[in-house]
Amino acid sequence: MLIRSISGVRGLVKTDLLPETCAAYAAAAHTMFPDGVIMIGRDSRPSGDLLLDTIVEILLNYGRDVISLGIVPTPTVQFMVERTDAVAGVVITASHNPIEWNGLKFVRSDGTFFNYKDCEDLFECVDRDDALESASEPGLFFPDQNSILKHSIHTIELSCIDLNAIRNRKFKVVIDAVNGAGSEALPLLLTHLGCEVISIHCEGNGEFKRGTEPLPENLGDLRKTVIKNEAHVGFAV
Repeated sequence: MLIRSISGVRGLVKTDLLPETCAAYAAAAHTMFPDGVIMIGRDSRPSGDLLLDTIVEILLNYGRDVISLGIVPTPTVQFMVERTDAVAGVVITASHNPIEWNGLKFVRSDGTFFNYKDCEDLFECVDRDDALESASEPGLFFPDQNSILKHSIHTIELSCIDLNAIRNRKFKVVIDAVNGAGSEALPLLLTHLGCEVISIHCEGNGEFKRGTEPLPENLGDLRKTVIKNEAHVGFAV
């Protein structure tokens, strides 16, 4: 069963969120997006690779230029859409669901998610299954390998961040990213903030070594690492 909600769509990759399902949602989203470039990113689930390729192929076929950010946190896709000339974004992620799941989120030109009306229109478009003509020329594809770095630099430059005060504290921080999309971003951000970072489960390979929800019962490795290294704090995502 495919779950459709204000958060987009989500389902089991072997039975519900198939490549052809993603293709249908990509085609429908294309009709709703303004003319222009589309950003796309995914979390670290292995299933995301095929789903991303499928969506990119569909969008290119309809003449869309697509920038792929690769494996990035969802807020990084939102940031890149808002801060560039991109008109929309697609995020392939199932958040804290187990590895058997994946999903799609859709981002508006201002970096916010589709609202309730947008989602209803998208679902209706998918259900109608309107025939769409391919573009006379396919769109262009561009990879962007630096979106996490751009997002991190922007964050530490925010006026509400007292960078010197944080760096002077010389925090020691443990990060448990459950090998998810935050595996690169969180250590990088904390390093920019002058923290000594100890990373566990930060390979970014989608092999979830613990329960995907950051619940107390799933944080044994984090607690042990904080105690062992006499860290000031531990973070889990």
